[in-house]
This record gives sequence, C-alpha cells and structure tokens, in this order.
Amino acid sequence: MLFTRFPAFGDDRISIPSFAFDPTDPWTRTFQIGLARADLRGKCVYEVGVGSGANVAFMLRDCAASMVIGSDLDPRLPVLAQQLVAQVVPDLADRFRPILGSVSLLDLPAAVAAVATANVVVGCLPQVPDPHDDRYIRFRRAQLRSVSSGGQQVADHLAHYYPWASFDNYPFNCVGLGLIEALLRRVRTHAPHAQVVLNLGCRVGKEVLFRLFRANGYRPEELASSIVRQSDRTEISFFVALEAAMQDTGHEARCEFYADPAGQEPISAAAAQEILSGDPAKPVFHEICVLRGYPEHSGR
Repeated sequence: MLFTRFPAFGDDRISIPSFAFDPTDPWTRTFQIGLARADLRGKCVYEVGVGSGANVAFMLRDCAASMVIGSDLDPRLPVLAQQLVAQVVPDLADRFRPILGSVSLLDLPAAVAAVATANVVVGCLPQVPDPHDDRYIRFRRAQLRSVSSGGQQVADHLAHYYPWASFDNYPFNCVGLGLIEALLRRVRTHAPHAQVVLNLGCRVGKEVLFRLFRANGYRPEELASSIVRQSDRTEISFFVALEAAMQDTGHEARCEFYADPAGQEPISAAAAQEILSGDPAKPVFHEICVLRGYPEHSGR
C-alpha cells in the first residue's frame, strides 16, 4: 500500500519544505514500488535524504524493515520525518532513528557510525548540475554559446540540483552522476557489505547507470521503472550541452527523453528543449528507475 497523502501538520509544528515531495509524486510512488521489491524485511536501512519521512514510514509499515536510520542535507527534515512517522505508524516510531543536523551524504561521524550498521542504503539524490554553478555555466557557454540563465531559484533548489564543481574528481560527474558516484564510494567504504537501492532518472541512458554501478563495485538489478513528466522545476540544458559536447567524438550520445507518456516516441534532449522552448506547457517525458546494487563480494 503506497502512501497517498501527508497527515496534517498544524501551524504550531514544523512546516513542510517544498522539497519534501508529496507521496503522490510519481518519483516517490516508483521508489516505493522498488522498495517493496527490495526484500527489506528484518533489515536495518539507512536513507540518505530522508525528506518528509514518507519512505521511512513505508519501509517500516509495508516493507517490515527492523530499523530505519535517516539523514538529510536540510536539518529541518529529520525532525519532520520523526513527527510524520510518529503520526502515521506510532507503534513503529521507536524503530526510526534520525541523524540530526545537516548531513551531506555521510559526512558526519554520527552518519558514518550509523551507516556501518545498515544492511541496505537507499536514496533519491539530484542528478542535474546546479545551473548557478560557475563550472556548469562555462560548460554550457562552450557547448551552446550561451550562458545558463539558471532560471528562478525555487525553494526546493537542493532537491533538483547539486554543486557540479564539488564532485569533479568523480569520473561520472561528466554526465551528472558525480553526487551518486560519491555516495556509492562512501557506502563501499563505510558499509562494504550493504546493498544500495537508488531512485534514479534515466535521462543520460539506463546503460550509463548500470555502468556507474559496475564501475563502483556493485552488480545492478532493476526493481521498478516508470515514465514521468519532465519537471518544470528542473532545467534540461545540461543534457542538451552534453549531447553537443559528444558530437564528432566517435562516442555520440543522445539523452533519453520522450514526446509521449507511454515512452513510445523517443526524442533527444535538444528536441525536448525545442518543444519546451516553443510551449513550456507542452509536456515531455523521461524514464525513472529504481536500481538495487549488490556489492561484488556479496555472492549474490
């Protein structure tokens, strides 16, 4: 049973930040389908980017996880998650342990110690460079002869973008997967026997995601996927610039977008951008998937 709504929070309690996605969001629903297939029963789970706590409650109630530990870059969210879990599954609330404070990936000692106890690490993290990042602006200018406008910096900016230049030492950063690769490496370091279950956009191609997992010591398995509408809160100019950068290299890339909600009409990022530029209200689509990674030594 997927969560269909948040319980109400009174004005005297904590407000829900806009990047604590509603459980009816298709990303959340797809993630929960994947989590339900991830065999979490009796497992200790660490969620990176705990958000509102909707997934915590789902993993405790519907997936029978024995314990969920969660952290987030926004220090408000572990507190919010604790409150939501107490309301939705009060009899299981003692099985959720929030890591308080602002945690970027696993950069605090409390997070490192906690993830070492986990059987599974789950998360849904940004895969698009921050359009205000200086390095990204230079990349776009070089490929598209234009400067990134960056658009309006909406309140949920951190949920959609990550600081590209900060992850330049990770090879997959060149295709917008630097933050994801950093997470995989840190999990391998601090919880080498843990599986990972990640909710990912497939705009750079699903095979690239599989290569990312393999290159970092995980054997990937797809648990769920769906076609979703491209969010109007997230720029796709990065993918257009990526396609342009690969032209005439012998390794031409076409990012994976669709003109229809069934995913039957594939189009490039450039074509998707042209559609959106002509009519921002006209939808374009892309696939998302939930991948489970088995550490290579796991024997599975």
